[in-house]
Amino acid sequence: MKRRSNFILVFLLMAVSQQLVAQEAMKIQVRARAQQEAILLRWGATTPVAWKYSNQSGFKVLRYTLVRDSIFLDKVELNVLGGGLVRAKPLEEWMPILETNEQAGVIAQALYGDDFELLGSDNQGLTRVILLSQELEQRFIFSLHAADQDFEMACMAGWGWRDTTVKRGERYLYHVVPATAIDSARIEYGSVFASLSDYRELPVPVGLSAVWGDSSVMLSWDYERLMGYYNSYVVEKSEISEQVVKTFQRLAGPPVTNLNHVEAAHIPRLYFMDLLADNQHTFYYRVRGVSSFGEIGPPSDTVEGKGFRPLQQVPYITRSVINDSGFMDLEWEFDTLGNEQISGFELSLSEKADGDYKTVQQNILPTARITTFGDLYSTNYFKITAVAKEGASTSSFPILMQPLDTMPPAPPIGLTGSIDSLGIVTLSWQQNRELDFLGYLIYRANVEEEEVVPLFYVALKDTCYFDTVQIANLNPFVYYSLQAVDMRYNHSALTSPLCLEKPDVIPPLSPLITDYEVSVDGIEVVWIPSPDADVEAHILYRRDVKRGTAPEVVARVDKGNGLQMAGQSTLDTSVSAATLYEYAVFAVDRGGLVSRPSPMIAVKSSKIDSKNRQINRFDGVLDTVNRLIKVEWSRNLKNVRNYELYRGNQEETVSLWRVLPDWEMEAWDRDLVPGIKYKYTLRALFHGGGNSTIKTLEIQM
Repeated sequence: MKRRSNFILVFLLMAVSQQLVAQEAMKIQVRARAQQEAILLRWGATTPVAWKYSNQSGFKVLRYTLVRDSIFLDKVELNVLGGGLVRAKPLEEWMPILETNEQAGVIAQALYGDDFELLGSDNQGLTRVILLSQELEQRFIFSLHAADQDFEMACMAGWGWRDTTVKRGERYLYHVVPATAIDSARIEYGSVFASLSDYRELPVPVGLSAVWGDSSVMLSWDYERLMGYYNSYVVEKSEISEQVVKTFQRLAGPPVTNLNHVEAAHIPRLYFMDLLADNQHTFYYRVRGVSSFGEIGPPSDTVEGKGFRPLQQVPYITRSVINDSGFMDLEWEFDTLGNEQISGFELSLSEKADGDYKTVQQNILPTARITTFGDLYSTNYFKITAVAKEGASTSSFPILMQPLDTMPPAPPIGLTGSIDSLGIVTLSWQQNRELDFLGYLIYRANVEEEEVVPLFYVALKDTCYFDTVQIANLNPFVYYSLQAVDMRYNHSALTSPLCLEKPDVIPPLSPLITDYEVSVDGIEVVWIPSPDADVEAHILYRRDVKRGTAPEVVARVDKGNGLQMAGQSTLDTSVSAATLYEYAVFAVDRGGLVSRPSPMIAVKSSKIDSKNRQINRFDGVLDTVNRLIKVEWSRNLKNVRNYELYRGNQEETVSLWRVLPDWEMEAWDRDLVPGIKYKYTLRALFHGGGNSTIKTLEIQM
């Protein structure tokens, strides 16, 4: 039966060990620190089980030389440090130093000490298994922490090595491997690169600050920023004695460090409390970092200060009234024993009892017990604060003060707005500046002469508002006014109405074509314009019926360009001869809306092409010898019946001079007077009606 119990106990121990291994991979982590003439190595197992196995077997420290004089070696050089095995020194070598070195005692107890005392009656069952696992974890944590505080003790424990055989210009790769094959198979080795050229001075601790109290001081400094360099810190202290600054002395006790080993823990600063001998002397403090290699870094900046006796007296407001001038008179009580500890009083104000208080009066004398204040809100909460010369000040409980207010706020300014195509109105204005301001009321009317009505009865605190109006109705405008309200519900005067024009979504009525006229000059279309008042222009469209082309714009007649309600006409001179066209007129209003087209009309242009009615050449030649003028022209026109030649001068009006047949191309004028300028005009008459464009020339005799 006893053998069976032992078997179960062994099985449970194996299960716990396997669970610990499964929770976290077992490996060795290595760090290196380059010094002037040596490279320091520190390593440690990452789990309690790996710590136990590797301590039993020891370690091999392998050094591979990779680079020499900035050149990579073709064949890596291997050196085995420490004679091939690095492990903890035997207990006999620890004994002489246990009494003087606290860290040595912790490490030796973890490595060689007896089991911790087991509690409870079930010390042979499951309780023993749990306590054994907890004991292993405690040995692991406390021993590694102690090794981080003392590099020499880490070397004695087999967790550190000082390599003094290194050379400048060489770069090394260090492997720390479990000494036995079994441990090497289950514990991953650690590696690190190092070289003497990596040497850097240790950094100065930063962020040292002090909070002084009654014969005490709380120091704090940045821990997180330099945690890659320092794992603990020592505190040094000095003081002024008889106007002489004493040298800094390290405070007794272990270095200050972070004992929270949870990886997720966020520890940005370290804190240290020290007691002061008195509150009269000035004390100085600084800190130095201690690396895991036992190096002590340079000192931080110094903080200095004195302890102080905290202020015990608290002011108490006894009376607050509004005087005849509208100002507040405030009285308070304060024990005169505290007068010497304060620099004076301050009055602070807030609109809420638990709100942010703003200081409104400062430098009130320590002996004063009354003050007056006039810049009041509608609701005021006051505190009186005794400002301590040293340490924390004390404040009274807040009191409420509400003055009588009949003054309305100023009318709002800057009211602007717009209406979009969906009927959504956007209004905005400037913010009122009154201290007791509450909000705004918005009023609306659909007709200018109509009385405005409020859109709501709760004051709006914003400086913008969105409203909705009907677009498709007979009122083209809508009117808005604004009113400010304070916390006493005093109303300002209404603003002047803001007139907003609604977007036009109804197209204008169609115009009507009433007549047309065909001539060789083109086709003139006559129409009655749209009767809508907001019409800006009429557009005449034309379409070639036979060719089936898309409608094209013939003319646009804008308002103000002769647009009359009685009638409007446009001559289309770009037509082709003997072509059937369809015409329609559209109206366009201010919003760009286009009416339906007028009823179309179909019109056929003249057989004569208006584009070919111009005589290309009409010239005159003066013959001064024979005293005659010869006029001649080109016969480029077709279907000409005859030519009409008109003659005149500077003393006579132009009149018909000759009618010439279509084959004639010149004429002679012999009835001339010297010094007179003669004028000639020519036009061709066509078969079927119509005439060409007129050609004119002048000749000085």
